[in-house]
Amino acid sequence: MTAPLVTDSVDELVEAWREARPGIDPSHLHLFGRIPRIEAQLRRRAEAWLAPLGLSWDMFDLMATLLRAPDHTMRPGELSRWCLLSTGAMTKRLDRLERAGFVTRATDPADRRALLVRLTPEGLALAERAVPVHFAAAQAALSALSPEERRAMEALSRRLLTALEAETVPA
Repeated sequence: MTAPLVTDSVDELVEAWREARPGIDPSHLHLFGRIPRIEAQLRRRAEAWLAPLGLSWDMFDLMATLLRAPDHTMRPGELSRWCLLSTGAMTKRLDRLERAGFVTRATDPADRRALLVRLTPEGLALAERAVPVHFAAAQAALSALSPEERRAMEALSRRLLTALEAETVPA
């Protein structure tokens, strides 16, 4: 006997499209509707587990990116690419972290036209405390999946992402 199928808000969305427009196939929403909803749920949870440390997800994302960089230092453009942000959004985030005393911006001695962003000692200490909290909570968030299901989901999402990243999309 198989377990009953559990439905979610995306199943309701797909069904609503099928009823509203019977001639179109909304089945892509089973995947593309869930990805942003999963991300939103995980972001809300991350905000909750990072809040006791005085961090938002946006602050943590940038600080964790710097934590894994050589000398905890990167150029703003590289940070933008890793954090999936526009340069304008990165500037705002850096302003906030700099005011909080967690990062500094300085001229790159190798290229005076460029800036380097570096974790301060306070930012480094906070990032080092936050990463284990975040990683443990993120692992716990995956507990709904068996190890086999996780591996399958990782493989399929990797295949889809590499295919999408390989495509040239007009600007």
